[in-house]
Amino acid sequence: MTAKKKEEVDNRVVIKRYGNRRLYNTETSAYVNYQDLVDLIREGNDILVIDSKSKADVTKSVLMQVIIEEEKNQKNLLPVPFLFQVIRSQEESIQDFFRNYLTSSFEAYLKTKEEFDRRFRGWLETSTAAPHIWEKFIPGAEVIREILTPHKPDDEKKTHQD
Repeated sequence: MTAKKKEEVDNRVVIKRYGNRRLYNTETSAYVNYQDLVDLIREGNDILVIDSKSKADVTKSVLMQVIIEEEKNQKNLLPVPFLFQVIRSQEESIQDFFRNYLTSSFEAYLKTKEEFDRRFRGWLETSTAAPHIWEKFIPGAEVIREILTPHKPDDEKKTHQD
């Protein structure tokens, strides 16, 4: 943590939005752009965006703008058919969906993906340490083993001479 006192509200970094739509990070005492907010959020920080004049919480509209900026940079966060469904849905049902289902489903997806990635990395580490294990589980793995196992030209000559 820096020597400066970190301004937080419920462990959220406070960002002030000024009338000209400039964003000011009160923790670092510096103006930030949308990409800076993306980086801050991806580092695990939550933010609270306050309008400098009205003191209103404008976090949701700023986060929506961040998503729009990500879309402009061709990150394709939201598929077009999904956007049509959101617009066509009844207000109450879409709010219920976002509040209850989408958040918990996405959290479950991230946990499952993290576990799969962890197990797959472990399997790869084991497989590279003992390539003969591949041959038991993957048809044609002996070809991969041959590619991954370096051969010396002298070894080939000895094999042909025997």
